Amino acid sequence: MRLAQNAPCPCTSGRRVKACCGPILKGAPAETPEALMRSRYTAYAAGAVRHIQRTTHPDGPHFDSDTPRWHQQIEAFCTATEFTSLTIHSHRTNGDRGAVHFTASLVQNGEAVPLEEHSDFCRVDGRWLYHSALPLP
Repeated sequence: MRLAQNAPCPCTSGRRVKACCGPILKGAPAETPEALMRSRYTAYAAGAVRHIQRTTHPDGPHFDSDTPRWHQQIEAFCTATEFTSLTIHSHRTNGDRGAVHFTASLVQNGEAVPLEEHSDFCRVDGRWLYHSALPLP
């Protein structure tokens, strides 16, 4: 799906794509872990698989060095899932580490599938990367 730059951003920030996740999807570095989280949600909603791949930490459990296989897996997930909203509950940054607690509202096979996660982020060479999910308290 191509994102219209003047459309509301899928991350439900209330801003337009061009003033929210659009620049990050085009390669600009996210300023915060929250901004990266929002852009990754938008990438999943739009099927922007390469953004998901390039913003995943290579030491994280979701990284796959078989890029074509990983691309197909992400693409299949995006195609089978409707991304309806994102709620950020909290976020924090401590130096080059950050965390975001969020709930993504998803629909798969016609059924609501909420996804709640505490995501762990690392800044590497000035760019935030998603590392892994932290245990929920």
